[in-house]
Amino acid sequence: MKKLIVAAASAAILISATVHADEILEVHPDHAVGGGFGGLSGFMVGAVGGPIGALVGGGLGWLLGSGVQDAAGLEQTLYVVRKDDGSIDRIRSSDGSFLEGQHIRRDGAEITAMRP
Repeated sequence: MKKLIVAAASAAILISATVHADEILEVHPDHAVGGGFGGLSGFMVGAVGGPIGALVGGGLGWLLGSGVQDAAGLEQTLYVVRKDDGSIDRIRSSDGSFLEGQHIRRDGAEITAMRP
């Protein structure tokens, strides 16, 4: 009888893990980090020329920062994920190995693929 209870509890745990998995809806390349750093740097350098210079410098810095990130091969991947409660979330990761429709589990900042 105890073995039956243990088997039923084990099956319930395994089934609940697949039910509560997040699903990847979309996968996009992402250069937001490079653009952000470039925009901030351009804003500070452009501020020497006043408020207009700061805005122009920030815009040019955003474009150049994104390009530098791409040229350096440091692009990230943006995943659009449907959480188990039905809400939509976005996750940025340097690991581009996940595919659309794949189920993942999140533990803080760590993303792991669920076994099919």
